[in-house]
Amino acid sequence: MPLSPEQEWTLVACGLLALADRVLTSGEASRLLALVEAYLDPEEQDQWMDLVSDRAALDAHFSRMQPPPAENHLALLEKVWNVALADGDTSLVEIRVFDLVGERLGIHKAQLAVLRKGWTYEAMERSEIIAGFVANLLHRGGPPTDEDRAEYEALLARLPLSAARRERVSAAIDTPPALEVVATPLRRLSRERQMDVLRTICHEILRLRRRGDARALMVELVEAGGIPGSVVGDLRGLA
Repeated sequence: MPLSPEQEWTLVACGLLALADRVLTSGEASRLLALVEAYLDPEEQDQWMDLVSDRAALDAHFSRMQPPPAENHLALLEKVWNVALADGDTSLVEIRVFDLVGERLGIHKAQLAVLRKGWTYEAMERSEIIAGFVANLLHRGGPPTDEDRAEYEALLARLPLSAARRERVSAAIDTPPALEVVATPLRRLSRERQMDVLRTICHEILRLRRRGDARALMVELVEAGGIPGSVVGDLRGLA
């Protein structure tokens, strides 16, 4: 199945951003692979993963692409910026690549700065939901072990959080927020963003040793968030 212009731009731009510092981190690679798997048939996936892992090939491909329809530009750029946030922090070189993509789409640099700030704030809110769920999960069946604490700190290192938020969220390993508190910002999100948060939680669950109570806790979170319970059956990693 051929890629739409928006999908092609998203893949190439995310690849450029992920390779901005010449190092493809695990979080960036996971997001790129998820995009490739979502957009492409299996026989095309290896070809595109080779492309998005090669900076020179990506640069050449990017220079030849025509912009997608204008109504897709902001959604495309948000996906690209979320790749920059995938490992908890952003660099000046990543910002420069993001601005280059935005300017090719005809968006002024000042507006791009505003967009980055807003999307970063929203990503931090989603990060608190994810961390709050995991903190609750690690308290199911007994207090967190040293290994649980190490896994929780590794999770926080992968999430975009300000210093103040990171300090607050880090303390949640000892006193997790009530699930109703975790669900409050979840209720404010669109259904698409809600599902993105839930899928990210499931991805993190796969890293944990203590997964036995994950499905029951997810059912509670979905109910508290006002989301139809049927979505739980569609989430990978809860079986």
